[in-house]
Amino acid sequence: SGRAKIVWSQLRDGRDPFEESSGLGHKARHALELAFSAQPPHSLLTSTVSACGTRKLLLRLRRGDEVEAVIIPQGAFSTLCVSSQVGCRQGCTFCATGTMGLLRSLAADEILAQLHAAAAAVRQHGMPPLRNVVFMGMGEPADNVEEVSRALHAMVHPFGFQLGRSYVCVSTVGPSPGHIRALEPLPARLAWSVHAADDRLRRLLVPTTRHRMSELRDAWGETLQARADRGLMAEVTLIDGVNDGADAAASLHGLLAPLPGKTRVNLIPYNANAGLGAAGRLFRPAQPEAVRAFQRRLLDRGLICTVRAPRGNEESSACGMLRVEHAKGSRASRGDLASSVSDEFKEADTARMQ
Repeated sequence: SGRAKIVWSQLRDGRDPFEESSGLGHKARHALELAFSAQPPHSLLTSTVSACGTRKLLLRLRRGDEVEAVIIPQGAFSTLCVSSQVGCRQGCTFCATGTMGLLRSLAADEILAQLHAAAAAVRQHGMPPLRNVVFMGMGEPADNVEEVSRALHAMVHPFGFQLGRSYVCVSTVGPSPGHIRALEPLPARLAWSVHAADDRLRRLLVPTTRHRMSELRDAWGETLQARADRGLMAEVTLIDGVNDGADAAASLHGLLAPLPGKTRVNLIPYNANAGLGAAGRLFRPAQPEAVRAFQRRLLDRGLICTVRAPRGNEESSACGMLRVEHAKGSRASRGDLASSVSDEFKEADTARMQ
């Protein structure tokens, strides 16, 4: 209906549809208040900006715990990096979020709240409009796939946040073959945080790894074929003297070569991170010449390979640097507007694909 379109237009712009200025009449706002909670699922605690324009938002959720989301301006558009959990159980040794452990998974409305807050920040600070959303913040999306799926359907639905599916990406370490296969129906691009192709080194960098990399790779192959996917994005955080050598590049190519479609490798120079304690003091970013050599080795073997430019390092907004100090309370209520309709969007999308 026209009123529903007004509500979603307000949400897409980061505004409050319950306000008098929303464009809804008094009766429509009253009906909205009767059906949904007017209390937002989040409040903005801090907003910090780096020299490059990257803006980090610290949000407090209804139950009192906190998550971070990051807006990265990229020319004519912005990319939003969202969190799917408070903390993370994967414990990657180069990632600050892993030092928190897993406190809880976010509900769909709490994931969508980050998009709503980012839309408000983009409008208020005159940033380029949001086009991309990446699930590369705090948490492991595959450990919260049901709520991530509900949030995604609201993000990409033409009556919801109206994001293009090709502009939304879910990144995962791929905890198990089962976790990977469960990602098949998600309306988003998929990325695999590989970090090392060698089994022993992978377990050192991602201590929760319980499967051989070849097993995980084969599960990705099945999933990509089931999705008729154009190809997987593989991510590697390069650490000086750890996984940035010629042997690591050759092993990575050998792991990824059998995958269907065009595999794209994104190299991420490690962001020096004092919050990691002993590991943080040992790890160093791969040297620029080592990164270029690694990229060249993959390109020479026929893989598409790019290097991610560091963004937001000085405000601890870059990849692997998100961490909050306060995280307590119980799971948030789901009686809000965005969470309720995300289920309807998911059902509608499923019906369209059948």
